[in-house]
Amino acid sequence: MICLPMVDLPSQGHWTLGGASRIELIPMKPHNSSPEKITPDKELRDLREINSRSWPGRLAGYASRSGPGWIQGALTLGASSATSAFYLGWKFGYEMLWVNVLGMLMGVIMFGAIARPTLFKKESIYRAMGRHVSPTLALTWALAAIVGSIFWSMNQYSVATACLGDLAVVAGWAETSTSEQTIKWILGLVILGVSIPLTWAYGKPTSAGVQRYEKSLRIIVAIMLLCFLIVALRTGVDWGRVLRGLVPSGLPDDPADRTMVLGALGCAVGINMTFLFPLTLQARSWGREHLGLTRFDLWGGMLLPFAVGSSLVVITTANILQGSPEAPANPAAVASVMSPLFEGTLVPASTGRVLFDIGVAAMPLSTIPILMLITGLAVAEVMHVSRTSRWFKIGALLPAIGILGVGYKAPFWLGPLISSFGLILLPIAYLGFLLLTNNKNFMGDDREKGNSRIAWNIAMTIACLIAIIGAFVKVKDTVGALVQGLN
Repeated sequence: MICLPMVDLPSQGHWTLGGASRIELIPMKPHNSSPEKITPDKELRDLREINSRSWPGRLAGYASRSGPGWIQGALTLGASSATSAFYLGWKFGYEMLWVNVLGMLMGVIMFGAIARPTLFKKESIYRAMGRHVSPTLALTWALAAIVGSIFWSMNQYSVATACLGDLAVVAGWAETSTSEQTIKWILGLVILGVSIPLTWAYGKPTSAGVQRYEKSLRIIVAIMLLCFLIVALRTGVDWGRVLRGLVPSGLPDDPADRTMVLGALGCAVGINMTFLFPLTLQARSWGREHLGLTRFDLWGGMLLPFAVGSSLVVITTANILQGSPEAPANPAAVASVMSPLFEGTLVPASTGRVLFDIGVAAMPLSTIPILMLITGLAVAEVMHVSRTSRWFKIGALLPAIGILGVGYKAPFWLGPLISSFGLILLPIAYLGFLLLTNNKNFMGDDREKGNSRIAWNIAMTIACLIAIIGAFVKVKDTVGALVQGLN
């Protein structure tokens, strides 16, 4: 008797082939089968079932399948966001809580709009923008994403190693400035050594590396939010002031303060984020049936963690440092002020300082590999190759120069200053998105229709205008400062 694996035959039973021996079909598990593996077909069937539910059930199903939005949230919760939040809390208290939320809301609107052509057309948005809008605008967009990511990376290493180095001081491992600096360089090399293979895994042909990458970032963001929440609650939260601070109140009169506020606005959504988002959707092989999931992911994975995380940093800094004569020198200096928070409790007195250090360090730790991811994907797009090519790996190494930030004591205002200049470039991407989503030759019948199209266009136009006004104010302040310097 010959035993064969069960295949797609009409039924189970005995078959006779001419004069051959009797063949008995016995159901057998295929080689290397994995019953727990979720195939693309099963994922699509599950998503269709989720899309058929009522809103509460749909949201619960979406929450377990989000991913690209978390990458955006982890990217924007970086060193520049931390330092701008310190400044806003120190100088304005709760008054400027609206800045980060408004900046992120603009991003959610634009990303929610560009999600439709990305998912429906399954075509590179960079190449589509080059063909249907302007090749010069598309190339400028890509180069701005690459250059911005490289510049932002130095501040990430500076802040991350400063906070981790402060933990070494608390633990008694760094008793001199020389030993502390040595520890910082070791930490910087470890961060780079972990970030490179993690980012390169995103370029593997299978989706396993993509999902592992997203899961790692979610864990880091969760740790960050938990640390900030504990410290903020310990300092006390005035919820009435929080609600009032979420209402826009205008820009400050002082140019230096305006730079920090505009920097916070630029930190919320940088031009490099606009380049990354469509590519993360395509890396997950999401299609038109993922539109609802994608837009939920932007709210739950991008807006909510950033709004909560940045607001908690502003609130904590306001509670501790508002009214101090000088701005904090660096993130580690802010953390050291948190030391008395848990005195007289069952936990060590340094708990507040440790939690704040961990929370702040988690921000650049989640951002560093994403900056590498952006430059890798951008180089691959410009070279017209896939993320599985060597160009992706080469491009991903460009922000590695940021490790020099370990030995450079970045000024407190450096990150927000870079972000404020990044805000000048943001209208490039926003205008490109607005034109592309309304391009009939590209979108055809897949454009939004009726009142939905009107609503999206109004929302995108408002976001574009805010970005343009912010960019104009920054250019005006910069030109004014240069003229004053010449005089």
